[in-house]
Amino acid sequence: MFPLYMRIISTGTVCTYARYSCLCLPCPCKQVDYIQRRGYKKKWAKNEGSKPHTVHALNHMEAFYKPVFKERWPSIRISLLTTSKYCALLNNYNSENEKVEKYLTDLGTYNAMEKAKLARAKYLEKENQQTVTEQSSLPLESLIDFPKRPSHSEVDENDDVNDDDEDVKEEIQPVVGKNTSLYDFIPTKRVYTDKELLQQHIARVATFDDSLLEVPVKVIQEQVPELPEDLKFFVYPKGDISKFPNPKMKHGNLLGYYMMDAASLLPVIALDLQENDSVLDLCAAPGGKTLAMLQTLKTENLTCIDESWSRLSRLKDISKWYIGETPSSMSVSKTDGKLLEDPFYNKVLVDVPCNTDRHVLISEDNNLFKPGRMEERLELPTEQMELLVAGIKSCKPGGTVVYSTCTLSPAQNDGVVHAAMDHLWKETDIDTVVIDISYLRPIFRDIFTFFPKTKYGQLVLPTLSSNFGPMYICKIKRIR
Repeated sequence: MFPLYMRIISTGTVCTYARYSCLCLPCPCKQVDYIQRRGYKKKWAKNEGSKPHTVHALNHMEAFYKPVFKERWPSIRISLLTTSKYCALLNNYNSENEKVEKYLTDLGTYNAMEKAKLARAKYLEKENQQTVTEQSSLPLESLIDFPKRPSHSEVDENDDVNDDDEDVKEEIQPVVGKNTSLYDFIPTKRVYTDKELLQQHIARVATFDDSLLEVPVKVIQEQVPELPEDLKFFVYPKGDISKFPNPKMKHGNLLGYYMMDAASLLPVIALDLQENDSVLDLCAAPGGKTLAMLQTLKTENLTCIDESWSRLSRLKDISKWYIGETPSSMSVSKTDGKLLEDPFYNKVLVDVPCNTDRHVLISEDNNLFKPGRMEERLELPTEQMELLVAGIKSCKPGGTVVYSTCTLSPAQNDGVVHAAMDHLWKETDIDTVVIDISYLRPIFRDIFTFFPKTKYGQLVLPTLSSNFGPMYICKIKRIR
């Protein structure tokens, strides 16, 4: 009898080579057929057949993004699975940036900011708006009617009174009828498994239902700000999927341009940096948006913090290759942004860690949908809310905060904004409003595709013709 695992050779010849003379070893130069013993069962490895992390990520998006974006989802889905499009951010610190600009133009690209400025002028003319930028000293408290917060002492007293009244009025009614049992008091319909409870928790974390919200969140309009004069980025026309060459030091002593997702520049544009602003980049690393802020040439006091040394090292490398030495007006430090509370800054950028939709769909390395990172992923909205609350606390009254992510998740976008507003309303004396930045749509419509159904911010959708994003941007103003 042959053991179950042994395969029997049905055909074969004796090879001239001694080491293949046994019929139990097939000759390497002859085709050999095998007979599978009846009853043989393949021994599957424990993890054989498990889905890649990228597939888990895609299934998650199918479950939670498709109902939100509906008919737009097929286009978004294929765009996320396709190579993203980049822009070339011109480095103003390069000694020969004019040559770099000509080099980029010769590639067939154009300066997107110039086109945006023309679109802004047409938008203002159509809306009959003035180009005067609103002063932060405007007495918004007199224009916005904030409802009065209930004091904790009043709530406690009312609770005591109500409890006493209930004690007086409450009467215990006997149970009348046939023999009673626990079933009369515990009408259990179903017992959920641990897996089902986990799925319910994932659904709660991944969705945002604005019908259950009670905290007052006000959205106001401001004058459309000027676009940064010195910020320049070049893109290929819509439908052109050409790639930029890797930047080299062929013009000047520093790299001439920085390649990045053009949608990542929108948070910097929305921040509307002005001279003498004290700016905080709360989650600065790896440094793309920090570099963009420096390119506005209006960062006289820039503080960059992050809680990861490895990510900060990338920021310092970018500074080295594009700025040279770190400017004296810029400070970089390892700090947990969630711990900040003192209002020292006029402008705050809160670009939080998120699902990173593109990365989790194309890379298995460090994928957020690994089973070992599930708890970290489920805690993301809470961490994002804490970072945004810290950013608002760090902002001076009259200053502005821009919150941004690179995910399509409504829970991590509008949901986090509302959760932060809810926390500030219930736990602090800080009043805030959301600033309407819908003017970004007509200004950048030739470059980006926007989702029209967000509640507080603006969301750039990836499309095949303009494969930038996703990028969510929301602007918040602290009143007091």
